[in-house]
Amino acid sequence: MVFKFFGCLLSVALWAGNVQAAPPAPSVSSAAAAAPFSDFTMADGALTVFAQGDYVEPYSAIKALLVAHRLGVDVHSQAEKFATWMLPFQQANGPFPRICRSGGSRWLACGPSDADDSLAVLWCALGSEILPTHRELDASCHKALDNLATLWEPQRQSFRAIFGQPAAYFADNVEVMAFLQSLRADENVFRRHVDVLAKLPGPEVMLSALQRNYGYMPDQKLEPTAASIPSTPYAFYPYAVAPIYPLIYDVRTGKAREHDWQSWRSKYGKSWLEGKVDHFPWGLIAWAAYKSGDRKSAQAWLHNSAQWKQEGRWNIMEEGVRLGLSNTLTPTASTQAAK
Repeated sequence: MVFKFFGCLLSVALWAGNVQAAPPAPSVSSAAAAAPFSDFTMADGALTVFAQGDYVEPYSAIKALLVAHRLGVDVHSQAEKFATWMLPFQQANGPFPRICRSGGSRWLACGPSDADDSLAVLWCALGSEILPTHRELDASCHKALDNLATLWEPQRQSFRAIFGQPAAYFADNVEVMAFLQSLRADENVFRRHVDVLAKLPGPEVMLSALQRNYGYMPDQKLEPTAASIPSTPYAFYPYAVAPIYPLIYDVRTGKAREHDWQSWRSKYGKSWLEGKVDHFPWGLIAWAAYKSGDRKSAQAWLHNSAQWKQEGRWNIMEEGVRLGLSNTLTPTASTQAAK
């Protein structure tokens, strides 16, 4: 991600606060208090980065919805309200901005979004996976994919994160590759967007480019040689987090995924579960653990999440994972009664 979402989240919150004087957040109705993402949902449907916050990062909001959805949480209502709220912010050529609150319930574009490349496919997945009958979103998806095509660099065979900027990211390209594959696998989506999907690369091309551009060789080493182009100094994000993306998006499956996860856990698992690797606790890694069959690590993260949330080390992406894992790992009343 061009914005390095987790590593820079606090500084962006401060930046947004300096740009505008944010009023108190609109209250959420009592009926919605127990709904998914209730702490992050504004009355108009916006989903903020922080609980009752003052800015929306579309990438993080959509990803949180998709993670929760894929782990069995019913987020249809929140997704529909958010999509309706988001649509007017789409730029004529397809991308979306970051959006900040300015005066009461007024929202304004306040900078580039986290990642135009990943955001395009996540936006389309919001429609195909959660809101398949939302026709306005489907038309908007087409515009987003058209813009995504302009981010593809044939020479490097990699997607740049933002139009007009050279940086490209391993995590983004894994994400785009995986979601393009799922969009093509959906017969209805493929039929409606066949012309623009034909302009975008297939998984074989992109996987080969991951190996060539980023040194991604999971059977030989855990982390890619480079997490971005141009390369950046080593840090937990993006380097240590990079191997997680092929696990959560099924680039690696079965025994290969289990092997990669065990290698990752051996190197980073203890410090990650102790909350020492970053200010935020990286719930996406807990999702990877769950998908790799390590329910114990996923459960440990879920147990620790209450403290991290209380300490303010929390954002909407963490909440999406917490909701999802709570749904899949917490025993039901009937299960507990049977024991």
